[in-house]
Amino acid sequence: MDEPKFDVVDTRRRFLSWFVPPAGVFVLGLVALLFAGHVPGPLQPITVVRGMLASKRDFFEDEQVKRLLMSHGYQVQITPAGSFELAETADLDSYQFVFPSGQAAADRVRERRRGKHAVAYKPFFTPLVLATFRDYAQALVNARVAEPRGTGDTPLYYSVDMGKLMALVAGKGRWRDYDAKLSANRLLVQSPDPCRSYSGAAYVGLVAFARYAQPAATEAEAVEQARGIKPMLDAEGQHSDDMAPKYFVPEGRSFATVAVIYEHQYLAYQNRRLDNGLGLDTDRVLMYPGAQHQTAPDFISFSPEGDAIGSLLMTDPALRRRAVELGFHVYSADTAQFDFAGYLAQRRIPEPATATSDTETWLPRDAEFRRMVDEIGDCRW
Repeated sequence: MDEPKFDVVDTRRRFLSWFVPPAGVFVLGLVALLFAGHVPGPLQPITVVRGMLASKRDFFEDEQVKRLLMSHGYQVQITPAGSFELAETADLDSYQFVFPSGQAAADRVRERRRGKHAVAYKPFFTPLVLATFRDYAQALVNARVAEPRGTGDTPLYYSVDMGKLMALVAGKGRWRDYDAKLSANRLLVQSPDPCRSYSGAAYVGLVAFARYAQPAATEAEAVEQARGIKPMLDAEGQHSDDMAPKYFVPEGRSFATVAVIYEHQYLAYQNRRLDNGLGLDTDRVLMYPGAQHQTAPDFISFSPEGDAIGSLLMTDPALRRRAVELGFHVYSADTAQFDFAGYLAQRRIPEPATATSDTETWLPRDAEFRRMVDEIGDCRW
């Protein structure tokens, strides 16, 4: 009879047989994420950079942008504010950068930072537009105020004569006057609060330029022009900070029949739909004023950390590519990957009508512009 055999189990070998396969998968996954830029390198310190941002905070709130910045060792902590609110904030020095949406607010920031660190970067630009719905745009075509741009039965873009549009607003025209199927509501444009939002203030300048054909040269002239257009703007009622959230909700045509927004907000919305497999929204359309206003926001750094973020926005290929994907026109588009029109063609989004004419809306100089806006909105600056 054979003696019983006892096998001695090596517990270390058994442990390794259990542990090594999942650990290998984890390591391979981590390496893949590192190369994709989704996580920072091992033990890489993260620098938190504080910034106050207006509407361009959309860019920094994007999850891909956050991951890309994190891969460089930076996390941006955002404080939201309207552009003019940002320019006048009492604790400006507690931030490492600010990102107002327009030139007037940026000029005020530089004035307050005179003699201190203030380095400006211009990473991208976007036009100011009027967003509406196809049947309302067609009503304005019927009124000979707007005309479609491009070919096809469902154009996404229209040009609009601001002088004629404001004449309809001043004359208290109603939508059903130009399309019997529409409501009897008064024909109005809804714009953001001009005292807080650059888009609201720029719209004031747009209306004034359409009415008077030249920017105010003195503060007295600014007051005169503001009083001339004030009834058309007062008719809107109470202003909000940003019209885009109201326009893009399912009930948008009730909240914001014609809304002042930025082009990039519309293109980002269309891109999100495509990403979700929904297709283009052909009911929502944009109208471009004949005399356009391009907003070229200044990223203004107050510190070396802010300089690092500004430099990345200007030079990092992945961040610049993401800016195009979010609807922005990127400066110095010197390679195909930054080609705005090419990217839209790839997604089968029609290219916007960003150059409807050679005419540009010129805003008054900072002091006169602020006086005009104050007269319109009774601002507390």
